[in-house]
Amino acid sequence: MLTWLRTMPASKRGAVLLVSGISIFGFSDNLTLLVSDQVGVGQFHFSRSLFAVLMVTLLGRIFGLSIMPRHWKPMLARTGFMVTSILLYFSVMPMMPIAEAGAGLFTSPIFVLLFSMILFKERIGWRRIVAVLIGTIGVLLVLQPGRDGFAIYHMLPIIAGASYAMGSIITYRYLQDESSLAILMSFIVSIGLCGALGTSALTLFPVSPDLLDQAPFLFRGWHAVDGVFWLWMVIIAAGACAALSLMTRAYQLTKTSYAAIYEYAYLISVGLFGWLFWGVMPNIISIIGIALIISAGVIIVLAQQNMDDA
Repeated sequence: MLTWLRTMPASKRGAVLLVSGISIFGFSDNLTLLVSDQVGVGQFHFSRSLFAVLMVTLLGRIFGLSIMPRHWKPMLARTGFMVTSILLYFSVMPMMPIAEAGAGLFTSPIFVLLFSMILFKERIGWRRIVAVLIGTIGVLLVLQPGRDGFAIYHMLPIIAGASYAMGSIITYRYLQDESSLAILMSFIVSIGLCGALGTSALTLFPVSPDLLDQAPFLFRGWHAVDGVFWLWMVIIAAGACAALSLMTRAYQLTKTSYAAIYEYAYLISVGLFGWLFWGVMPNIISIIGIALIISAGVIIVLAQQNMDDA
């Protein structure tokens, strides 16, 4: 298997590694639901970071990569946006099908396009304008604002997608020569600390019972956990680190504009494991919306590739 992989062209090898890594994420993210009834989102990320820091340090030793950043200012800005994105994304997981939450997060290519146009005055062609319109329709179909059970919390994955987009823009413009493991370590440490601080604040100043009932994973303070919880956290952290190491290698082999298409395998993976583990499937309207969001992202990436190759 490894020999076959080594004989592939770098771009195809990167695609295989990226799809493998992102699919592992779809698996491990579904495991979050096994612990979401015990702790809040902040305690979850703090607990996962305890193991992830050790694993990333080990990866740095194995691959000889630095885990300390060199460009502190853009790194801190990028980390702030990425931490915000992932905290918001995980917060809503127990409240809606994970495939729908993932669709919200993966509106990020649309926001990358919009922010690049607004902040950096980049010109966009008609294909990318059409992609934005298609993606917007897809978002509305996934959220279905008028449906029963819709809450303002369902907007959090969209905000997460916007934050992820800003983090991606900073990574591309200011951190191209930064160590990939340093970027990862900065994120893991920061999200762990934010999780600990947020959980401590909610413990000292708890929200109202009604609000806690509506979104316990979002507003829960510190809770005692058992050994089974820590076992799952080791598995979840190992899955995240394995996925990130594969994805890091993929982006070393493949142009970002080419590889980004394959990140949409996450929506397939997270939806498949959500169905296998929990029997949860988005309704047909949401599935159509997810397909439109994927189509919009693919159009944007292909349009960018054509510009790069021109």
